[in-house]
Amino acid sequence: MLYVATAAVVLSVSSIVPCFTKSPPGHLQPLGHHQPPLGQIESLDTIPSPEDFYHNYVLPARPVVLSGAARLSPAYYRWTDRYLRDRHADGVAEVDYSKKESAESERNPMRMDAFLQQYNQSEMYMLDRLPKTMMEEVYLPPCLSCGGFTRNLHDFRLWMSSGGTKSTFHMDNMENILCMYSGRKDWFLVDREVGRYTLHHHADGTEDLAVDVERVDMYRYPSMRTIPWWSARIEKGDCLYLPHGWLHYVQSYGRNLAVNVWWTPLYSFDYSNCTARDHQSPIQLSALELRPGEQIRYVIITYLEEYGGKLPKDMVQAQVIYDEVVITDRVFRGLDTNHDGWLTVEEVNDLQVETIERLLPNKYLEAVMTFGRCEAYNNTATGVHTFTCANTCT
Repeated sequence: MLYVATAAVVLSVSSIVPCFTKSPPGHLQPLGHHQPPLGQIESLDTIPSPEDFYHNYVLPARPVVLSGAARLSPAYYRWTDRYLRDRHADGVAEVDYSKKESAESERNPMRMDAFLQQYNQSEMYMLDRLPKTMMEEVYLPPCLSCGGFTRNLHDFRLWMSSGGTKSTFHMDNMENILCMYSGRKDWFLVDREVGRYTLHHHADGTEDLAVDVERVDMYRYPSMRTIPWWSARIEKGDCLYLPHGWLHYVQSYGRNLAVNVWWTPLYSFDYSNCTARDHQSPIQLSALELRPGEQIRYVIITYLEEYGGKLPKDMVQAQVIYDEVVITDRVFRGLDTNHDGWLTVEEVNDLQVETIERLLPNKYLEAVMTFGRCEAYNNTATGVHTFTCANTCT
């Protein structure tokens, strides 16, 4: 009787013990803990010529660390807090009040001297267009000095904090070289094709993937369980080239000061632009002209090509959105040069950049995701339009 009773107790207890399953690797841990990186991004000790840079890195979309390239700029030697306070006190840039970046974060303009008084004891993070006077002390990386790069420059951005910042996990639809003048940045990088698939299946039409980078939910984002990634580290004096479309997450360490150059992707290399220039001569950023119209052209053409090369007005207005409808009726009339109610790649290509900038003044479309919209539209459409999508992800 005792034996039977004991067995009954054991069965009773076992019937209420829950069944536990092991969580996927990296679940609720920081980004990158699910598996080791595929390797480190290539590093060069010499800066390639513009032609070699375009053909070996830009065209195949290969990131590369340019070791020591930031040392060419006076900023590398000058930009201490004291120097910035003495020479650039009245420079104004936007400040985020949290070192963990988010799409909802609020930013306010602040003078450099006020920021310098507070940033070491706070969560303040300055990230905005580089003030004009500071542009004089930063030189364009020589690999961008000709070939068409300077005609497609989009923005020069300042990133400054006391360290400990964490970006979102996102992609940019622009080409990027970031140079470090103080501190260190570590990068989690995902190549364009893998990133394209990941964003297509998890994003909501923006360039951000809404993953908590400190606690990745592998059940909510199952493609993150096995996502392959590359690692990069850039120290003071280094620059990193990051091709457009690569997903990335960045952490900073120590007093952190960096400037990046954004430019619109090039369709080809312009050899005629390289014949009469000494590519090693320094070019101050302040001497260069930004052309946001080229980025607008690129975004619109990318959408049109995804949908087969042309779209009607309502679809253009529905797809090219950044916080608001960008292509108003007035803007569409200016883009639709044959006035047939459809916008084509040829029409946008033939427009002068000055015309685009006049139609869309002060518009910066760096945060608009430039792929995946066609298939997403067809998945939710009511049947009014049916499109054969180019380069869709499955």
